[in-house]
Amino acid sequence: MTRSMGFNGGWLAGALAVSLFGACSSSSNSAGTGGSGGGATGGAAGMAAGGAGGAAGEGVLYMKYGSAIPTVVDDAVAGLTADCELAPYFAVVGTTGHDSVARLKSCLRLQFTALFGGPATYPGVDDLGDTCVSMTAIHAGLEIPADKFDRFVTDFGAVLKKDGVADADIATIATAVMGLQSQVVSSAPVEKSSCTDAAAGQ
Repeated sequence: MTRSMGFNGGWLAGALAVSLFGACSSSSNSAGTGGSGGGATGGAAGMAAGGAGGAAGEGVLYMKYGSAIPTVVDDAVAGLTADCELAPYFAVVGTTGHDSVARLKSCLRLQFTALFGGPATYPGVDDLGDTCVSMTAIHAGLEIPADKFDRFVTDFGAVLKKDGVADADIATIATAVMGLQSQVVSSAPVEKSSCTDAAAGQ
């Protein structure tokens, strides 16, 4: 994923990427995640839905972008795993005691459906029938620094833009999840990178 398409990480930092930054796991795989914590993300989803109501109780964001959620999730996960500065933090995906990529994506689809005001609650049961755990639980032990969070925010803004989300709606999503950064960023962060010197300078 190229960063040239990204939004300024400053105005989205601490907000937008929270909903995607490895935020999902099923309770059946909670051994390596710190257990199934509380539902802090549910409050953010409620804010998004409450401020964007639509027909039949569905949020405006879900009405506009609900059909694009699988594409957004696929593109964002692909970008995350391809970014040499971010991928090392999620190397556990697919290993024993952690979610598979398919399960990660399933929880993310659930989370975006809830965030956009659709018929879902997060944490909750995903489309594979597994229970997704809280963001605090799934990020436990990942040692993510604030600068990596900000990098993901920028990259994810580019994904939303590429997948057809309007700038104003990206801002709405950011507002809905503001303040959740503390559930992603570690209190004891570790700098990791798989970049070569040449790649890191790009």
